[in-house]
Amino acid sequence: MALPGTRTTWPFRIVGVVRNVVNVLVVIIFAYMVVAVILQVASRTLTWIPAGNAVETATFAQIWLTTLGAGLALRQGALFALDTVTRRLHGGIARALSLLIAAIGLGFIAVMIYGGVLLTMQGMAQNSPVLQLPMWTMFISIPIGMTLLGLEVIVHLIERWDDPFAAPVEEIA
Repeated sequence: MALPGTRTTWPFRIVGVVRNVVNVLVVIIFAYMVVAVILQVASRTLTWIPAGNAVETATFAQIWLTTLGAGLALRQGALFALDTVTRRLHGGIARALSLLIAAIGLGFIAVMIYGGVLLTMQGMAQNSPVLQLPMWTMFISIPIGMTLLGLEVIVHLIERWDDPFAAPVEEIA
């Protein structure tokens, strides 16, 4: 259950746009990764010409897919959770625990963003081995992905405020 009126307020419209952009990017990146791997395997099998560029770009696509996909996984309820006990909690105890979990999660995300920024700065002086791309273009995926994950944590907290640990509809028997 969402807070009253949250879907119509401008911050949630912006979140909707960001979510749509991330969805499109994840699909494009995944499609590219599949095509690059197929081309790389085909080039080795059919022509015996290695396609090192495809390997490196597929690896970079996988890095971006992983960091962007973390928020998407949270939104879809696909992240690992132990919720046998928490589903039995209701009211103030459930809300307090969900706030604590969100705070710990956001603390971890803040550390990841900080480390990602440091790594990105270090990557400005490095290039990838095959394509000689600046490595900051890969490392910046960490602060971007973690920022999006943090946004999803906050939105998840707000949307599920009434019953933070309710089972998803498909799990209710």
